[in-house]
Amino acid sequence: MASNENVSSSASTSLDTVKKYITQVANWVAFAMAAFHVILAGVGVLPTMQQRCIHLGFALALILLQRASKPNTGAIHSILLVAMTVASTVIAVVVFSDWIGMSIRVVKPRNYELVMAFLLLVITLYATYLRLGPIMPGLAVVFLVYAAVGGYIPGALGHRGYTIPRILSQVFMSTQGIYGTVIGVSATYIALFVIFGALLESSGAAAFFIDLSSALFGRFRGGTAKVATVGSCLFGMVSGSAVANVMAIGPLTIPSMTKSGYTNRFAGALLSAAGTGGQFMPPIMGAAAFIIAETLGIPYLSVALGAFIPGLLYYIAIVFIIDIRSDREGIRLVDKSELPSAKKVFLGGFYLAIPFILLIVFLAVLKWSPIRSGFWSIIAMIAVSWVKKETRMGPKAIWKALGKGAYGCLDVASVCATAGIVVGMISLTGLGLKLSTLLVSLSGGRLIVLLALTALSGLILGMGLNTTSVYIILSVLVAPALVNMGIQPLSAHLFVFYFGILSAITPPVAVASYAAASLAEDEPMPLGFTAWRIGLSGYILPFMFIYNPELLFQGSPLAILKAVITSVIGVFCLSVGLEGYYKKPINWVFRILMFVAAFLLMNSSLITDLAGIVILLVVLGPTFIKNWQQKKENRGVTVPASAETQTVPESTEQ
Repeated sequence: MASNENVSSSASTSLDTVKKYITQVANWVAFAMAAFHVILAGVGVLPTMQQRCIHLGFALALILLQRASKPNTGAIHSILLVAMTVASTVIAVVVFSDWIGMSIRVVKPRNYELVMAFLLLVITLYATYLRLGPIMPGLAVVFLVYAAVGGYIPGALGHRGYTIPRILSQVFMSTQGIYGTVIGVSATYIALFVIFGALLESSGAAAFFIDLSSALFGRFRGGTAKVATVGSCLFGMVSGSAVANVMAIGPLTIPSMTKSGYTNRFAGALLSAAGTGGQFMPPIMGAAAFIIAETLGIPYLSVALGAFIPGLLYYIAIVFIIDIRSDREGIRLVDKSELPSAKKVFLGGFYLAIPFILLIVFLAVLKWSPIRSGFWSIIAMIAVSWVKKETRMGPKAIWKALGKGAYGCLDVASVCATAGIVVGMISLTGLGLKLSTLLVSLSGGRLIVLLALTALSGLILGMGLNTTSVYIILSVLVAPALVNMGIQPLSAHLFVFYFGILSAITPPVAVASYAAASLAEDEPMPLGFTAWRIGLSGYILPFMFIYNPELLFQGSPLAILKAVITSVIGVFCLSVGLEGYYKKPINWVFRILMFVAAFLLMNSSLITDLAGIVILLVVLGPTFIKNWQQKKENRGVTVPASAETQTVPESTEQ
């Protein structure tokens, strides 16, 4: 018996030692991954496709090593999968070094390439399952099956069907597969800005910004969330990328919001929605706005002016949600005596803000690429940390920060690779373009149906394409149909532009939300749906300016002013309906009425506007009166007895 116990104890000790070594190996792999991205951002000598291959190889290996290092998990099969990952990555690098040969072998792949493609496919789906659960891998499997059995599907959605070797070659060797555009976002912007965020935290810069924001805005309701919203808007309009915005702003704003009392999920979702909206907020609006002006043959200023009111309404809706959420969650107003001195905080750590300021200058003023800007911001972060001893980052601190940054990339890298499978199958089967054409014909000449189908097309295509690509495709396929049905050209093109952007926060492939989830340490899919709710006004605004051209500054000043006022009231009703709260919980009946009021107010008709206002007063009028009474009482003003006897209907939250 004693002998058996000794053997068991010895085996347990040996296993613990092995797990310890695996953990050390994982940490070194994480450091190597981060160093690879930083060095490559500075040197930039590796071709794009090979960079994506190595990035995904690092991420998959690190995910598997993490699993192997955990207690009560088998390590042998994970180590074998790591070896297969390395082999498939090496082969991918070799394949993509021969562009001419690769283009031929996509159709006629070699046997060993098919084996590696199958292994990479399985490992990617398995790694994504380990990090994110079954939803995203399951979606990829559905599209893989569609590619294989499309020949048996009748009608317009059917296709000739593809063999297993052709599907695998599309996944492995095509630029529209695992190594496509989506993983390219992870291999460039996301990886670099996650590392930048880790260095910010390690240097103490994140703490400095938290303290400074608390000092300046802590006494205002929702102050930290509003600061994050404004910062995301400003940065998002400059970068032209919702993902880049999340990764640059998130390390500073998410901790400040959670410290104020918001949940990690709400903080990450708010950042995603606010950063996404920056691309349709003038004056910069990202690069695609210049293409709109060029396509329509109008001055860029006309595009910026037309987009101003819808962009402003989008952020007003977000601010309403912040106020309502803050009141509902009891985000307390901090007493001024509890707040740090803004002057003391600023003088004590202002130098830590220099890298962040430089990042904005590099992007907005010097017009550098996000990769180059991120690299020099990282160098600046390390340099300024040496100003004071307490913030100084030596080799050990840098090593830990780089490793933490690499671990922060894993969720996004795995989901982007799996999304690449989906995009690859859409490209192979022609489903994207086929669906857009089909949706136009299905509208049957009805504008509202065509608008809804156009919006759906933009969201689907946006899963794997950047904003510019989606706009270009839809501007050719769909925008002319909108114009032919009587829609103003600018309205039609801004409509497709909006939905190409909003795909970044639209599940199931919400890249901006997945990026925010890695920073907020939350599950990507639930966070994505929360971001979708916060940004819901963005899905309605394009329909509003189609039917209300006054919102694009088309019409008389009085008509424009009326449209703006009723739209602001409308987005307020929408925000109250979404949150189910205004000073107190609102039951489901009143929530539905608030949604009805919102849609009525978003129409330009005088009758619908009056009807919406009446519904608003019926639902919230008693609450408005009660709050007015309380404010008068707090100021020491006597309230008439007749007013005091008014009652407010009781309601319970659904």
